[in-house]
Amino acid sequence: MNSETVVISSAQIDYSRLVGREIHLRTEQFPSNLLTTRVTALTDNRLIIDRSGSCGRIDQLVAGQRIEVIFDYKGEPVKFRSVLAIPRIGRLQIPIAGEVCPELQRQFLRLDLEHQVRLTFFDETNIGFIRLNKLKWLETSTINIGGGGMLVKIPTFIGPEGFVVLHLGLSEIDLPGLLVGRIRHRQRHEDNLNRVGVEFVIRENCAEKLPKNLIRNLPLKMFDFDETGRSVLTEYLIEKYNKIVSIEGKIV
Repeated sequence: MNSETVVISSAQIDYSRLVGREIHLRTEQFPSNLLTTRVTALTDNRLIIDRSGSCGRIDQLVAGQRIEVIFDYKGEPVKFRSVLAIPRIGRLQIPIAGEVCPELQRQFLRLDLEHQVRLTFFDETNIGFIRLNKLKWLETSTINIGGGGMLVKIPTFIGPEGFVVLHLGLSEIDLPGLLVGRIRHRQRHEDNLNRVGVEFVIRENCAEKLPKNLIRNLPLKMFDFDETGRSVLTEYLIEKYNKIVSIEGKIV
């Protein structure tokens, strides 16, 4: 079982290593999108970021809004909160916060279980034109999974933004055949496989988690997974995990 409560002082992090590298932003202006950009410079304890990227949304950002900055630190995604600054010279600047925390602090329990799943990727630009049965489906395995989402191995390159449709293949419990998820982060691992964090989207909060045009273009049955289903999945995984612990003699 995972529990992340670590807080890292920014004084321990060499932010100059981010120059030229990709970072991700969550913003008040585009709450349904994880924006991607690059750090072009570091000056006066501020990250200077490239205006291009994320379909022009970076260039549309307005100053004064609260943001979350997500980047890789020692192979794991971490984040800090800040307020976007745009001085008169026009360069986008992000003041570095004093503390950084893991991006993977979770609302729901995750269990370290390997489980086979089928999934396909899309984003809001192509879902209106491509049928689900025409998208490329792949079989892969989870690294961890819980009622709220999963960390899954992906053998192909994917962008940091997007959504998935997935089939969990758990015949033991009553769940919808297909679930919708949104990509929260991705990491490139030493085995050349992407580790992709996926949040399961439930019916009760789909309007907050997904763009309107994407909801409009997906079949209604894609949103049958709800709070009750999430609880059923969580209880099933905990029971399964406890059985594995009992058989292997591990101590939780």
